[in-house]
Amino acid sequence: MKPAPQIQPIESARPALQAPRWGVLGLGLALSAIIGAATPYNEMIVKGSRLGLSSLTPAAFFLFFIWLLCIHPLLRTLRPTWALSRVELLLIFGMMMVATAIPTRGVTGMMLSMISGSYYYVSSENGWADLVLPHTPTWMVVKGEVGLRHFYEGVPKGETPDWAPWVQPLLAWFILIFALWIALMCLTVILRKQWVERERLPFPVMQVPLAMVEEEAQKRLGPFFKDRLMWVGFAIPFLIGSLDAIHHYFPTFPALVEQTPRFELFRGAITVRVRLNPLMFGFAYLVNTRVSLSLWFFYLFNVCLEGTLSVLGITHKEQLGNWTQSGPAGTIFAHQSMGAMLALVGFSLWAGRQHFSDVIHKAFGKNIQDDGELIRYRKAVFGLLLGWMVMICWLWQSGIPLWIAPVVVLTAFVVFFALTRSIVDGGLATIVPAMIPLGFTLSAFGTDTLGVAGVVAMGFTLVWVGDLLTFMMAPVTHAVRIFGDLQKGRGRVFWGLFSAMVCSLVISIGTTLTLGYLHGAANLHRQYFQGFAQYPASLASLKLRNPSPPNWGGWAWTGLGMLIMSLLTLASYRFAWWPLHPLGYMVSPAWIMTSLWFPFLVAWLFKTLLLRFGNLALYNRSRSIIYGIILGQIVVAGFWLAIDFFTGTTDNRIRVY
Repeated sequence: MKPAPQIQPIESARPALQAPRWGVLGLGLALSAIIGAATPYNEMIVKGSRLGLSSLTPAAFFLFFIWLLCIHPLLRTLRPTWALSRVELLLIFGMMMVATAIPTRGVTGMMLSMISGSYYYVSSENGWADLVLPHTPTWMVVKGEVGLRHFYEGVPKGETPDWAPWVQPLLAWFILIFALWIALMCLTVILRKQWVERERLPFPVMQVPLAMVEEEAQKRLGPFFKDRLMWVGFAIPFLIGSLDAIHHYFPTFPALVEQTPRFELFRGAITVRVRLNPLMFGFAYLVNTRVSLSLWFFYLFNVCLEGTLSVLGITHKEQLGNWTQSGPAGTIFAHQSMGAMLALVGFSLWAGRQHFSDVIHKAFGKNIQDDGELIRYRKAVFGLLLGWMVMICWLWQSGIPLWIAPVVVLTAFVVFFALTRSIVDGGLATIVPAMIPLGFTLSAFGTDTLGVAGVVAMGFTLVWVGDLLTFMMAPVTHAVRIFGDLQKGRGRVFWGLFSAMVCSLVISIGTTLTLGYLHGAANLHRQYFQGFAQYPASLASLKLRNPSPPNWGGWAWTGLGMLIMSLLTLASYRFAWWPLHPLGYMVSPAWIMTSLWFPFLVAWLFKTLLLRFGNLALYNRSRSIIYGIILGQIVVAGFWLAIDFFTGTTDNRIRVY
């Protein structure tokens, strides 16, 4: 049987982008400030739809949609010179994306809770005062009994909040966070040409905003918003979500309340959930059918393997901390996933060896004629190296041995690289790793090699490379993807993105601290300020009480993961008939795949049937419906979140991932 044709996204040819005006950065910063304040307020007070809890950055999509549909046509009507050009609109969108990746799980929520919880929750029962706190550098954590009590429990009447204990730790963490951001931005600049021009990855997340601003400069309302098929797709999730939201206000109102069937397999050891998320279905439809097939196939295959090992009693119990896959055999697959990520990076470097050789030559060579890329690559390479050096020195000063600190940094960037590749190639708008650098380092080197201070310091790496539901490299990569063809004004783009990051960080920190002092952080959000706050010290205490040597079994499983990923990659490159994409194997153990596999199965089935019995024109038209479905799921969440804010309603949550 002849395989169905694989469709890549269509981009119309257009002239090179013109430089954005400097004044546009002010608008971008204003919108970033709104995101920085509104996102933690929603998370702590409104508790509505979580538009910041995803690397997709739904808040940016929602505000961009409102701007293009309502504000931009009004500006063009009142005075055409006030309207933004296409590149300026995209710059605003990029700034909002990076701003959204900060306030909650991206940076602020994790940092404020984890750097303060060790001293607030210390007690005679947990023994942190003897095991952990003496080996915790005072410059990286918040101390002060009164200040911490006021933040976690609220400031009593007649007293004023004490902000002083936060100043030094926050400044110290800013150094690490800024170095990380600069290194990530430089890395994406280096990768852009390889991923966009040579490998032609689909970037499904960016297909929607690019379609929204198509030909916007010529008309008040672009053709995207005049497409009836787009509005048909938009209406489906919008109506379903609205019915559920109204039901929250009026319980007697009928609603299509989402049900998630669960199936217990292998004597109850494995639970499989069947949930059709419209948003993830949309992005799954925009990727190659070989990728969508592999994502659901490998997940179910992983379920069968894990269930079989459980029934047979084959276990590999390691205590590797939070956000590394656990369970009787969970670490087996977590190690394999880490090996797969290492193999992915290795093969990517090999496949792009010509490009990366050219980058290094231009960065370090002499007497090279400037072809427009020399200065850009030189800055990117030196910026990446500088960011890495600052991060390594920071981790060393925190207590991690100097020779292990580079391993932690490089492992973190392997994870960032692999997750970002999964998003831009696989359509996984929200994805997490099965193993994080903390788990890998503890297993690979053991507690004795790290030392007491090293174990404690490793616990605090959860601040910047722990949960990873939201991480910065994904939105930065999407922003760099947009502006790759910009002939002038690249510096404005860089400063626009970086200033949006700083603005969102400062505003979100100020908002979260203010809310904590007003209401008591522990009362506002139990997960952040009762759960996450104790993670670093709890992990360090656990590992110091139960020291462990290097786990050679873990190295073996990691090697097996590298081997399997390498064989899958070679088969994918060598044999045109090979049906499976290696990304599916790499992400299959991640916990979030329990919610994502079914949308990819349905999208693969729909697209395969359409390509088999339809034609290319039909597929291109169907994409308008898919764009509408994606936007409808985001906009309905933002729409009811705004209503909840003004009505004072809480806990009315529409899921966006």
